[in-house]
Order: sequence, then structure tokens, then C-alpha cells
Amino acid sequence: WHAHWLVRGIHVVTACKLGQGTSLARWRAIQEARRAGDADYGDSATVGAGLPVLHAIRRLRAGGDSIHAIAGLLSGSLGWLLNSYDGLRPFSGFVRQAQEAGYTEPDPREDLSGEDVRRKLLILARAAGHPLESESVQVEPLMPTELSALPRADVDAALPLLDAPLRDRFAAAYKNGEKLRFVGRLQTGGLATVGLEALAADHPLVGGSGTDNRVAIWSDRYRDQPLVIQGPGAGAEVTAAALLDDALAIQAA
Repeated sequence: WHAHWLVRGIHVVTACKLGQGTSLARWRAIQEARRAGDADYGDSATVGAGLPVLHAIRRLRAGGDSIHAIAGLLSGSLGWLLNSYDGLRPFSGFVRQAQEAGYTEPDPREDLSGEDVRRKLLILARAAGHPLESESVQVEPLMPTELSALPRADVDAALPLLDAPLRDRFAAAYKNGEKLRFVGRLQTGGLATVGLEALAADHPLVGGSGTDNRVAIWSDRYRDQPLVIQGPGAGAEVTAAALLDDALAIQAA
């Protein structure tokens, strides 16, 4: 309904990623409706729970900069899991802890599938001037296909299917002095990927703690050393604050 409301001049403030992070046709409809209806679209909370990532991208482009690549840790829940995982205790135990703490969706497969990160990456890429189709993003889920095919009621008992693959990936990364991170990446040329990566300890995306999001932006201005934005990427308070900020900005305009 976002495009439907906007074209009628009704402002929209949202944390929902389904508007701009799914089909390209829907994203275009929202942009066209904003122009046609002279209404504002407050979407700061759709990526990074209100971190100024979208704001920075739009300000750079408005100032004539060209954005070439983006890489980010865009999931607070997966960030917490990989920051906490030590390769010694089962990964499935950390998933259950994250569920109990409210970091994951009620069905943790929504986080482990990488679909949430795909949507956020699409929102960032499109804002950066790269109108990608949803299917253009290559997603490597953090879970095996056996887990994704199970009924919801059987998921908890099957979480140990995660343990051996994650232990092996962690051991290989640890041997090379690297850290595992779940990365959404837009590369120069438009190639977009989502998946688990082993990153060097000094990589721009390695750092932070807890549910932190961390996004690196390469552009004409930030060609050799990226602009990095970091902060809490999940939580009711920061998300609510981002929604309120957008509403107040529209009211003041």
C-alpha cells in the first residue's frame, strides 16, 4: 500500500523492508509515487535500525559523488551469533540463546536464510544508484537445505545440523587469523552477494560487538579507504527512535 498512499500525498514512515527491498517494480512504484504525490517516505529504520547509512548514501549522491561498492554486516542477529561463537561450543546453542534474547525472529531460519540481509542490501544498492532485481543477489544461506525444508515445529530439534559446517568454517578461518562474518556485498560492476565470509582481522568490517551493524562504502571520495558506519543494528528503542526522527523531519519540512 505504500505507493498507493504516497501518490495520494500521504506521508509514509516505515521499518518494513518489503516495500523497497523486494521486487524492483515495487521499488520503482514507490519512487514514482513519492514524486507524483509530493509526499515523503521515511525509511531510515529499514536498514541498520536507524543508523545513518541511507542518509549518508543519499547525501553523497546529492553532492555529486558516485558510489562504487558497499559491504556490510546488516543483520543484528547474525552479528551477535558470529561475535559470540567460539568454535568450541555448538553453534546451535548460540542460536537458541539468540532466540531467548529476542535477537532472532521466532523462526530463526528467517535470519539464517540470509533473506533479511538480501532485502537490506537491495535497499542500499538501489539508493546508491544500482537498481538491481531481487534475483540478481546471490545468497548463500547459513543453514543447510535439510533445515530449510522442515516444518516449523521440527526446527529446534534439527538445529544441530548447523554445528559441523560452522565448526569447520570457524576452524579454517581461525587457522588463517581470520574472523567469520555474514556479509552483504555490492561490488564494482553491480555483482551482489550475501553469505558467510572469512575476513582478515584488519578488514573494515571486523570490529564492533553484540548486535552491531557495520557498513563500508567505497565511492569517488572514499576510493582507497571506505567510509565506515557502525552501531546497534537491532533493538526496539533504536528502531522506534528512527521512526520518530523520520516523522518529526516530515512534520518540520
